[in-house]
Amino acid sequence: MTYPPLFPQQPSPKRSRGPLLLVGGLVLLLIAIVVTGVVLVIKRSDDTPAEPAVRTKPSDPTAVEFRRVLTVKAGTCPTPAPAGTACDAKGMRYTLGKVELDGSNVTEVKTGIQQGSTTGGWYVGLTLDPEGTKLFAQLTSSLSKANPPANQLAIVVRGQVVTAPSVQSAIAGGKIEISGGYTRDSAEQLAGEITG
Repeated sequence: MTYPPLFPQQPSPKRSRGPLLLVGGLVLLLIAIVVTGVVLVIKRSDDTPAEPAVRTKPSDPTAVEFRRVLTVKAGTCPTPAPAGTACDAKGMRYTLGKVELDGSNVTEVKTGIQQGSTTGGWYVGLTLDPEGTKLFAQLTSSLSKANPPANQLAIVVRGQVVTAPSVQSAIAGGKIEISGGYTRDSAEQLAGEITG
């Protein structure tokens, strides 16, 4: 005996492609939106003006001078200072020799913390070009043989002596560190004065 099926077979419904086309269209739309967004972001970053470059060397070659110290004397600093003289921030007045090299020989100015310093003192570092390196080595070699104060080298920035260390030996290599109690702010201020 054969029983009729409980659920008579019905012809399979035709599958509509509508939902499939709708999903495919939405996926394509989403891809188009993402691509457009990426293109706009890239274009915007190309149009964004670059930050002004930080100046790393003197804009005015006469802003920095390296000069021999002829005499040093405490006292008031006349304004304007007589030719061949400059004062430091502590009121010391220096009579100086000719400019031996200047800011045109400086290729880089940067600040940093002295390595191995227990106090974490900041410095301003100057890097010299090949001509400046040679001149500085000759100058410091000559100064190291002189008696005080003629063994001092004044680094003059915009008319003020920022340091005038005694030179004990020739300094080759073209790297100069101006140090002596600088904080980060005061070192960056001096670097800014040097670069203009």
